[in-house]
Amino acid sequence: MDFITEDGYQVKPGMQEEYQEWVIANQDALRRALPEGIEYIGTYVAVFGSDYSGGSWRDLFRIDSYGALDRMAAEGRRPGSELGRLNRESGRFIDLTRSPERWTHNLYKNVVDATIIDIETRDEKELVGAGS
Repeated sequence: MDFITEDGYQVKPGMQEEYQEWVIANQDALRRALPEGIEYIGTYVAVFGSDYSGGSWRDLFRIDSYGALDRMAAEGRRPGSELGRLNRESGRFIDLTRSPERWTHNLYKNVVDATIIDIETRDEKELVGAGS
């Protein structure tokens, strides 16, 4: 399977440059700290777009299964883990004054692996979440 996770958030005002420096200095450590089946693609900032409500900063990871999400969570909680340390360290940059409903957490499945079902509707509606 081939999935991409996207986590969107906002960085605290006045800390964007420092956060950029932190990401540059720690991106290789983050890649090494991840469990098997998870690849850190990178941290991206929106240059332009139509979805700023979920934050203008996005972390992207490629994962090989739904179970990879559990492995990443367990590694982040494991005492003494490098992933946990990096998560705590990067957390100081996140603007927590924004309510969680204004963050994004999306999971995308490669269309090659997705089960797509064409459903005919009587009314014209935009279908959302076609992949399962």
